[in-house]
Formats: sequence, C-alpha cells, structure tokens
Amino acid sequence: MPGIGQSLRYGLPGFTLAFAALPLYLLTPALYAQQFGLGIGLIGLLLMLTRLTDAIADPFIGRWIDTSKTQLWVWMSVALLVMAVGLALLTNPQLIAPTHAVGNEVRLALWLVACTLLVSLANSTATLAHQSWAVAWTADTTGQARLIGARELWALVGVISAAGIAGQQSGLGLGAVAVASGVLAVLLTFGLRGQGLRTAERRHHRLAWSALIAQPGFRKLLTALGINALANAIPPTLILFFLQDRLGASSNESSLLLASYFVAAAAGVPLWSWASHRFNTRYVWMAAMMVALLAFVWTLTLDHGALSAFTIICLVTGFALGAELVCPPMLLGRQIDRAHHRGSLEASYFGIWNLVIKLALAFAAGLTLPALAGMHYTPGDTSSANNLTALQWAYAGIPCVLKCFAIAALFTLSDHDEIPANQRKD
Repeated sequence: MPGIGQSLRYGLPGFTLAFAALPLYLLTPALYAQQFGLGIGLIGLLLMLTRLTDAIADPFIGRWIDTSKTQLWVWMSVALLVMAVGLALLTNPQLIAPTHAVGNEVRLALWLVACTLLVSLANSTATLAHQSWAVAWTADTTGQARLIGARELWALVGVISAAGIAGQQSGLGLGAVAVASGVLAVLLTFGLRGQGLRTAERRHHRLAWSALIAQPGFRKLLTALGINALANAIPPTLILFFLQDRLGASSNESSLLLASYFVAAAAGVPLWSWASHRFNTRYVWMAAMMVALLAFVWTLTLDHGALSAFTIICLVTGFALGAELVCPPMLLGRQIDRAHHRGSLEASYFGIWNLVIKLALAFAAGLTLPALAGMHYTPGDTSSANNLTALQWAYAGIPCVLKCFAIAALFTLSDHDEIPANQRKD
C-alpha cells in the first residue's frame, strides 16, 4: 500500500491539471468577452465545439495509452508539460491581438480554438494516465482511497490558486504558475515512475468500447455521472457573471468567494476519503449530493448584495464537493477490478468516463451562454433592462433539477456493484 509521502507526491500533478479545467469554463469566457470583446454567444459555441472534439478524442487516447509500451508516468509527464505551455498561450491572447482592437475578432477566435484544443488534448492525456496510475498501483481500497484523496486534495489546492488568479482575470499569472508547477510535478514524481508498471502479459491489445459499456454496473455509473456532471458544469460557466452582475461582487470579493468554495472542498476531502472506504461509497456520494442540493436552492432567493448568504452557500456546497471528487473514481476503480482489467485497461475506462464529463462541460457552455444571449442578458450590464433573472435561474435553477435526477439515477446502482475488491470472493 502506498505511504502518505508517496501518495502526496503521486497527487502533485493534480495541482497543475486543475489549472487546465478552471480557465476553460471559468476564466476564458470572461477574459475573452470582457477584455477582448468577443461575443458571449460566439465564445460559447467555440468552446462547445472544441470541447466536443476533445471529448470524442478521450476514448481513443485511453486506448492508445493502454496498447502502448510506454509507461503511465511518461505519458503523464510529457502531456503535463505540453498542457502547461498551451495554457500560458490560451490565457494571454494579447500575444496576437491588442485589447478590443477592431478587426481582431477572427484572430482571437482562431487563437481561442487552437489553444483550447492543445490544452484540452494534452490535459486529457495527462489526466487519463494520472487516473489510471492510481488504479494500476494497487487493488487495495484503502490504498486507492489514499492516492485518490491526495490527487484530489492537490487538485483543489490548484483550483484555489487558479481561482484567486482567475478572479483577478490575470492570464499572465495563471500561465506562469501552471508552467512552473508542471515542471516541479514531473521532477518530484520521477522517483515513483516504477510504481504501477504494466507488464506485456497483462496488456490487452484491444477491447471494444461497447463491451465495456455493456457491463451493467459501469453503464449505470456512467448514467449517474453524466447527469451529475452536467449539473456541476453549468454553475462554473456562469459564476463570474453571477457574482459580478447579480450579486454585485467586486473582483477581490469574487476571488475570495471562489477560494472559500474550494478551501471548504479541500477541508472535506480527508473526511470523505475516509468515509468512502469505511461506509457504502454510493450512499456517501448521495448524501453529499443532497447536502449540496439543499444549500444551492437557497441561491434562487438571493438578491443584489447578498454576499454573506452566498458565502455560506459556497462553504456548504464546497464541503460537499469533496465527496463528489473522491467517491466516483473509487466506484470506477472497483468496477475495473471486478472486471479483472486492473493493470491493463484503466485508461480505456477513464477515457469513456472523461468523455461523459466533457460532453457535459461542452453542452453547459454551448447551450447556456447562447441561450442567455438570446434572452437579452449582457455581461457587465447591471441595469434593470438586463435579464438578470434568466442568469440566476440558469446558474442555480437548472443545476438543482439535474442534481435531483442524478441522485435518483444512483438508486439504480445495486449494492453488488459496491463490494470492495478486498472483500470480494471471485
């Protein structure tokens, strides 16, 4: 079983990987719309198209990793460095176009698409290798919980750091920290590269994706995950608009609120990690989702200036997020081990898994942003003519409904699918 020191070193790349997720659905829309003048509807459509391309690529990347002779650490390290450089380019469009210059819309749009694709594909590769590494390392549920908990804890520290920078809309700072942390993560995990090695005799050359999805436990888990991912993807897409236009938060207040959410999540990860292997993991996840739902409904009643109430909502929902980061990967790891695919097909499973999550992210941006533009919502306009009610319901109302469906979907997962590997009789 991995020690605490090994787990913390294993999880370190999660810090840099977190920087790639946050800007794509939080900083990028605000940065390109408010500072560089691209239309919000166009940004939403471009992000949806690039995310769809990236999502479709995930299963192919996973299969490529599984059939390759290259070890997981190498895949992760190379892709992590490429992603960090691409992120620095994405968040600094002033390299090719001055702020709000007339005639730069096409160049900005092409830059957004190219950099987003580079970051997304490299992030996919690094994430798949990193996720697979934990499952290939050990079949012990306590050991996996420790590795996953460390990974998600570092990811939350990364998100907290990125959230503070994103709240200030500082693309230069975000790119610099991402590159520096990526190099550090590669150096500090070098000594762990021999863990979770995949031997030739355990490597499956090919297995149809349909055969993986045909497993009832995996299919039910994907259904719940997909609905929940869509519920979780909409608020981050709209959070900066909601904070600044609906609640009247300043840039500093936005940074503090975002940081409080992820600090609460980081504080909750050790508890949820312990609970996920001590109790029924599915019930732990469902309990956390219910807590988040009850708190988030309150958002629909908030008016301009209600920052104190929203702070409480951030702390409660952030704490619940810790379970949503730890429990789903543990359930998938048990499904992989149950199918006797540990050490051979982890990346293929996670490729399909990440495809579902990224489809949710793509539709969150591609549907909500153009829909709000069609309902006459304009970012940065706090006048009575702006449709802030539509913004509020899109931000909180739709996710609450989706969260209810996700909880219901988890009820279809049988307790047999919850049996830990070290308690199962094969």
